[in-house]
Amino acid sequence: MVKVKKQKIRARNKNHIFQGKRPLEPKTVFKFLIGLAVLGFIGFGLVRLKYMFVDSDHFLVQGVDVKIHDESGALRNLSLKDLGDVGIIGSNIFFVDLDAMKEQIETNHPEYKEVVVRRLLPNMLVVEGMLRRAVAQIRSDRYYPVDREGVLLPDVVNFPGPDLPIVTGLGINLAKVSKFRLTEYEEQKLRNAISLINEMETNEKLKQYRLKLVDITDPGNLTFSLETINVEIKIGNSDFRDRLDVLATVIDQLGQDINNFKYIDLRFEDPIMGPK
Repeated sequence: MVKVKKQKIRARNKNHIFQGKRPLEPKTVFKFLIGLAVLGFIGFGLVRLKYMFVDSDHFLVQGVDVKIHDESGALRNLSLKDLGDVGIIGSNIFFVDLDAMKEQIETNHPEYKEVVVRRLLPNMLVVEGMLRRAVAQIRSDRYYPVDREGVLLPDVVNFPGPDLPIVTGLGINLAKVSKFRLTEYEEQKLRNAISLINEMETNEKLKQYRLKLVDITDPGNLTFSLETINVEIKIGNSDFRDRLDVLATVIDQLGQDINNFKYIDLRFEDPIMGPK
């Protein structure tokens, strides 16, 4: 026979079953109240900050200080009226989109470069930039100044100025080009002309001669003329520095006889002079 072992079952304490949670200790209650007070203080502070920085008139933009420097470092102090109404006077200074303002200024004023816009608390904005300098004037329907980076400037005139070389042969009517945008082909032709102008400016052997006109009609063969020499000079589209040095030697050797020639071709190892 198998013996069955009887196990005694203890009755559970009813008081243990229905026993509630232990009461909170005073230390825990104190920490909770401190935390609640801190949150309340932070919330109150945020409300005060919102009033101080957002709702207060203290940080509304009152003016824009515009400082534009030219290449010589001279300073031009302009007004917001000079930039056009950008619609930020009276706005909260912290909500002004500085990048958008910079982009708008550069779009409306291509004659400025390296534009920086910053806040001057409590209620002023500062705009700083450089004034582009024209190095040539493009002959189109009118005469369009262009700077050393090939940016067309807004001071368009009906007649050429006496101090800048004329670039001709771009092949388009600039009055019909939206926002003065050129194609890559046209930009390359213009870059070649500006490169030649730069080399001419820095060539010590030719510093007594002023560049009069650069013809970029044929992008593979730029031609130009000087003010005091009535000769067409063919220079190609590369090696401008070396070829200008050759030109200086030719001018020196020919002297006054140079005006007896129709053109000077510098594209080859030995320069070619074409008689009139």
